[in-house]
Amino acid sequence: MATRNKSAPSGGGANRVLNYVLVILLAVFIAYFLITPAFTPKATITTSTTTSANAATISLTPSTDIANTQVTLSGQNLPADANVTIAFGSTSIASSNLTGSCTTTAGTTGTANSAALSGCYFWVPKGTQPGTYKVTVTAGGVTASANFNVPEYSPPVSTVVVTLTSVSLGFVTQLVTRRIVDLNKERKMRAEVNAFNKEKREATLAKDKAKLEKLKKRELQVRQEQAKVSTARLKVTAITFVPLLVVYYLMATFLGGYSVIVAFTPVPIPVIAAPTLVAGVFEVSLFWWYFLSSFTFSTMLSRLLHTTT
Repeated sequence: MATRNKSAPSGGGANRVLNYVLVILLAVFIAYFLITPAFTPKATITTSTTTSANAATISLTPSTDIANTQVTLSGQNLPADANVTIAFGSTSIASSNLTGSCTTTAGTTGTANSAALSGCYFWVPKGTQPGTYKVTVTAGGVTASANFNVPEYSPPVSTVVVTLTSVSLGFVTQLVTRRIVDLNKERKMRAEVNAFNKEKREATLAKDKAKLEKLKKRELQVRQEQAKVSTARLKVTAITFVPLLVVYYLMATFLGGYSVIVAFTPVPIPVIAAPTLVAGVFEVSLFWWYFLSSFTFSTMLSRLLHTTT
């Protein structure tokens, strides 16, 4: 039988409020991630389509993302040593919006349409509305196409969705922590461990062998008690880890993919934020924005709800 956490809010009324909040949050998760997507157009991801006339193929990475994002283009069975032109739906991609190597390789001597294309990048035109668009590549008179999907939700809507989801999950995690972890006991144990380490450090500096021997006998008991307290934190992780992954998966499905861009920032953050067509604006993918939001707000919530020791 679980013991009542002495650090939880006093009074049955406060505990009931926390229970109600938890139930409401779970209900919101179910409604938002399971019911709403049923009435939302799904993102259709098609990696490549092959033209029947010449067997040339292209692929897009990613094949689902928002406007202004950078897309990697690769292809096979194209004419050798040919410059490529790209059309995004009915819009031609200007050469100024092409980067990398957008010329096919030399190919195999004596074999028609044997060249490859790799390392060519283009930007999804600004202002592109949600929907599926055919990306057509022409090289030396040969064409190939693939579909690119622009998801229904983009910044700032997707930014708010991910942020609020992170806050909600962080709040639930803190509530679970308050229920499972005896915070008063944890704080007391942390103070005892700090005092023990300080005493041991002072004895070591003073080369007090008698005191060190005495502390050595106490050390095992201190470490065992510390391990018992730490086990409660591990229980919180075990309980919340899988739900966090499930929510992340559902959120990625809802927004259009794991690497879909969900936020913009004016700060160039290495690895996390990539440049866009707009000068001074950088894009952040779902994974990184979810990570940053979760880390930031979980720290804030742990301070507000006093779950740190």
